[in-house]
Amino acid sequence: MRKDGRAAASAMYEGKRITRYGRTKTEARQKLDAYLADLRAGKIVLGPKQTVAQYLTHWLEDSYRLQLRVSSVQKYRGLLKNHLIPAFGHLRLSDLTRQHVQSFYARKLGEGLSPRTIKVIHVLLSGALKEAVRDGLLAQNVCEYVTLPRVGVYEAHPFTQEECQRLIEATRGHWLWPFLLVAVTTGARRGELLALRWDDVDLVTGVVRIHRTVGRLTGLGYVENETKTVSGMRSVNLPRVAIDALCEQRKYVDCLSRSAYWNDRGLVFPGRFGNYMDDSHLLKRFKVLLAQAGLPVVRLHDLRHSAATLLLAAGVNVKVVQELLGHSSISVTLGMYGHVLPNMQREVKDKMDDMFGRRL
Repeated sequence: MRKDGRAAASAMYEGKRITRYGRTKTEARQKLDAYLADLRAGKIVLGPKQTVAQYLTHWLEDSYRLQLRVSSVQKYRGLLKNHLIPAFGHLRLSDLTRQHVQSFYARKLGEGLSPRTIKVIHVLLSGALKEAVRDGLLAQNVCEYVTLPRVGVYEAHPFTQEECQRLIEATRGHWLWPFLLVAVTTGARRGELLALRWDDVDLVTGVVRIHRTVGRLTGLGYVENETKTVSGMRSVNLPRVAIDALCEQRKYVDCLSRSAYWNDRGLVFPGRFGNYMDDSHLLKRFKVLLAQAGLPVVRLHDLRHSAATLLLAAGVNVKVVQELLGHSSISVTLGMYGHVLPNMQREVKDKMDDMFGRRL
């Protein structure tokens, strides 16, 4: 059993050791047997004759997939199909060069692919080639010598306190009002709120447990997962206004549930018939509400940035904000919201003057 919890099964084939991994020894053995059967049938080949497409496909499906969530597997399959395999999937694995990869990134950048997506492709390809080196199929990982395009930092557009108040007041009575209020007072992500169930909410103590997220995947529909990181699983203490909003939401859901077409999933923010709320409809309605409130168009995710910015500006400890947002480390929070801290530092200076200045 490996350190990462995976079981391994190995066998020699034409002088090379073949290893497959699984969650159990039985699963690893089954994967190894299937892989060896494909080798004997000529469906795949080893060594210098193996193509990039063959290697990447089997690497993702037989090894790397075990470490990923369903949404990540789906995303990486798309990157292979739409970008990597068309570019140099036909090449022998041993013939892939740094120039191939470098030219590919430059071409994709010229075609309008974002630097962030190119970086994701690079991480995927480099991870695959690193394992090929480890298995003795390649002498070196050519991705180590490639220059990546600079990834720009997204500039968030958080609302001010006055703008947040205007949004909440303008949407009061609308079916989205509780959702927006909880979003702006907790900083929870859209997928976390859409996956929230009443079993996760204690309206008496005002505590919400966030441990799931949901998103729509092409060909699969809505897929629910646990939060991406352990730190993403958290309990949030709701302010009184959010508790009141959720009480209103409970009444609203009870009314919806009287429909003969209701499918009870126990969701706090369901769609019309109890299933997951359609996120495209949600985003469209959000833009309409912004316009009606006389506010600039921002992403729904900017409500999360608004919550963090307002809390830090109010002097809330950065560690507390990190835990509220579910960031993996305090450095992530500081990296995103460090621009708020100078004002806090000036407040510290003023407080020190108040404490000691008058006595000197």
